[in-house]
Amino acid sequence: MLRSRARQLSAVVTTAAMAVAATGALAFTAQAAPTPLPETAAKAKVLNWLAHKHSDTMPRSVREGADWTVYAHLYEFKTGKPGKKIGDATTHCSAVEATPQGVVAQCQSVLRTDQGSITMSGSMDMFGPGPYGGDAAVTGGTGTYAEAEGQAEIVIDDDYAKLRISLDD
Repeated sequence: MLRSRARQLSAVVTTAAMAVAATGALAFTAQAAPTPLPETAAKAKVLNWLAHKHSDTMPRSVREGADWTVYAHLYEFKTGKPGKKIGDATTHCSAVEATPQGVVAQCQSVLRTDQGSITMSGSMDMFGPGPYGGDAAVTGGTGTYAEAEGQAEIVIDDDYAKLRISLDD
């Protein structure tokens, strides 16, 4: 059970991510992706993407200090469903706390598209039943996203991670 919950984190923040069965799978709650404050809304460029986990190396038994990587396909996310494939994502995570109730992992991700890449860093608590949510800092980028700064709101549900990335201008 703990392994299953820990794998969900790896999808996104991956990432993966970092979710979901066919019909109700992509129904994410509105509170999981709050809107930016009015004064920052005009300045921020918002990207809505979806990562679908393809593979990961998470150990069967997660203990503190355990490392794993995740690879995911990256899609545009419009009207509550995946759109056009735009690239891929990789995430490297380390367990900073592991208990029978769940895991706290610290992860670094790279989201690659034809326009450039975005790098992110953050941590996520995964206790109890999912979906799980958390924030990550946008730490940089290349191409169109060169010198990117901002934050990402991440909601992970099974093999999917919904990413709402707000880039500061």
